[in-house]
Amino acid sequence: RPLVWVGKLQFAALMILIVTLGVNLGANDEVVSSLGQIGLAALVITVLAMAGSLLCLTLLRRFVLKLDHYCLPRGSEAAREEEAHHGGKADNSLTFLIVIAVVLGMLAGRFVLPAAVTAHCGTVISFGLYLLLFMVGMDMGKQGTLLADIKTAGFQVLLVPVAVCAGSLAFAALASLVLPLGVKDSMAAASGLGWYSLAPTLLAPYSLSVSAVAFLSNVMREIFAIITIPIVAKYVGYVECASLPGAAAMDTVLPGVVGATHERITIYSFTSGVVLSLAVPLLVPAIVALPF
Repeated sequence: RPLVWVGKLQFAALMILIVTLGVNLGANDEVVSSLGQIGLAALVITVLAMAGSLLCLTLLRRFVLKLDHYCLPRGSEAAREEEAHHGGKADNSLTFLIVIAVVLGMLAGRFVLPAAVTAHCGTVISFGLYLLLFMVGMDMGKQGTLLADIKTAGFQVLLVPVAVCAGSLAFAALASLVLPLGVKDSMAAASGLGWYSLAPTLLAPYSLSVSAVAFLSNVMREIFAIITIPIVAKYVGYVECASLPGAAAMDTVLPGVVGATHERITIYSFTSGVVLSLAVPLLVPAIVALPF
């Protein structure tokens, strides 16, 4: 039977999660104080890293994986047409709602809600995330194509996080052309790949300023990913949505990726997020150890 309430509950949980994330960021003095000092550097690095990962994954999809816009084998015209008619869920109106939710949440966390309330944001975020993932699982079970999707993806799915990582670091290095940061520091700031709670901690012994840039940049990456996923799904490609959040593609942003694309993208997004998350603790020290 059609489970209409699943989509509605998934949307409600997503909004709660986004608003709470905004509240958590607005109540964080470190984030707010960093906006004026290192905001520009973090913004440039974030935009370049996301653009690089998007470009590399598009090239991988088209020339290596040979998949079409909807992540279907190129040449299956009937399947592609049916997917374009029935499977596309990209809705740009969701972008507007997400932006408003983040902004209102940050304003509430900064100026309205007391510390006693914002202290529980982590619990609310965890609950919202569990609920979202549960709804995504129900959606996947209803479709009944998970095993077929895994078989179709094959081992080539592991190339997705490689492309995301390579594109992020290569384009982040270009930030040194317009910022006072060097190539190594720019890459180090982007090497968290969206994991804003771990990368700054690993970078703190190396440089507090780079650690601060990394923190704000990785926070921006997660927020920008949530905002831009519906647009990328509609105009670029389904699998490319998994490149935008980096490591967060396996958890916080996974429901957004699936909601804007199709359940078959779950395997690409989840695998990419897992591999990138495992890579961050190794990648950050490796870049710091570079001899330049």
